[in-house]
Amino acid sequence: MPCSATVALENDEVRILNALPGADFEVDAEPLGCDFGEHGLDVQHTVCAQMQYTGNGGLVLWWLLWNDGGRRELRIAPGCRKVVVCEACLLIEGHPGACDQSIGFTREQLAAELWRPDSAAG
Repeated sequence: MPCSATVALENDEVRILNALPGADFEVDAEPLGCDFGEHGLDVQHTVCAQMQYTGNGGLVLWWLLWNDGGRRELRIAPGCRKVVVCEACLLIEGHPGACDQSIGFTREQLAAELWRPDSAAG
């Protein structure tokens, strides 16, 4: 069962994320759900808030982490690089629980962004 926690980006976070050069999509203040399935109280809720394409073909992942006590942090962190059945997991590196490939990328997009010899579609 997925975690049911939600959070909305604050106005200054929306401005920062939308002003990034190479931002993949426009963010707003609509509630976002935690990317994780069930997790312990010692694990912060996490959602990928923005993906930023760099001039050298790289990808920077911006994550919003928060807890039920009101603490929140907008952070750049790598994504999980595990490959499951030819598709890369798209959760934050070091995430709890099982890997997840259902965030919405196509296999071609994953191969282009996260290419490794063991992740090529086949």
